[in-house]
This record gives sequence, structure tokens and C-alpha cells, in this order.
Amino acid sequence: MFIPKIDYRFKRVTDITPSDLEKMGVKAVGLDVDNTICFDGTMDFIEGIHEWIQNIKNAGIPIMIITNATNPRAGRVAKALSLPYVHLAKKPFSFKLKIAAKRMGVNINEMAMLGDQLFADIKAANKCGAVAVRIDPMQGETRFPRYYAKRRRKEAPIIAEFEKNHGYGVDK
Repeated sequence: MFIPKIDYRFKRVTDITPSDLEKMGVKAVGLDVDNTICFDGTMDFIEGIHEWIQNIKNAGIPIMIITNATNPRAGRVAKALSLPYVHLAKKPFSFKLKIAAKRMGVNINEMAMLGDQLFADIKAANKCGAVAVRIDPMQGETRFPRYYAKRRRKEAPIIAEFEKNHGYGVDK
């Protein structure tokens, strides 16, 4: 079984600074949606996300939403944040991450994939060589809770091991 490898971990997307991204060797950001920047299945964004996006953009770092969501949902989220997007990414497959990196004008190893799910976002990043940044989920999933509870249980020992050796942030 493929065990996803976390490169970095943050409590919230908004904890990541342009300096952190520079230390990671990152020149572009792929950004998951549900339980990363907004509550599961909603348009309720985390506090400070608009300012964070502007701060990252002002630092000259392109950002693109990379989501498994359908086009209508992905489009609404992207429009609300003034960001380009890739929808139906089918993470953990990595093809759409490669497309996003190309659209942002960077090599895949210069792009960070920020997301909450080890067996989707982080695994996709691992498969294509992107920097894998795990964001702690904002809350338990409200859609398909039993399915996601099982996945979160599978993630727990991997996250616990990472926490023992690394903790949060870029200074390991």
C-alpha cells in the first residue's frame, strides 16, 4: 500500500507565508477547497482567506484551485476568490496537478499542493513530485461522514508519526 508522505504541515492555509513558500522552494500553489479553504460542501470561507490570497499574489506567487469538485461548485469558489481553477481533478491521480503547474508556468516540483486529505491531495502531490503540504481539516466532513471517518482513521497514524518527527511549519 502506498503511504502518502507529508513534506510540511500547517494548521490553516492562512498560517503559510510567502517566506514559508520560499523556504520550501515553491514558486506556485495548488489549493484544495473543501475543509482546506472553506467548510465541507459550502461557500463559507475560512477567516482571512481573501487577504491571504492577496498577500501570496502580491509576493508574485501564482495560485490555482485544484479540486475534485464539479465545475459549478469549483467555478463559484474560484470566482469568489478571483482564482483560476482545475475541477474534477480526480486526486489522488496527479494529471491535473501537472496541468495546473504548466498553466502557472512552473515545474511540478516548484508547486506546493495544499490540502487536507492524505489519500487525495498529499498522495497526488507525491505521485508527481509536487511539494505536499497537509492542512489540518477545519471540521469533520458533513457529506458522506462515514466514508470520510474511515479515511481519517487511516490517516491518523501517518499524521501522528509526522508530528513526532516534524511538527508544524517549515522549520523541521
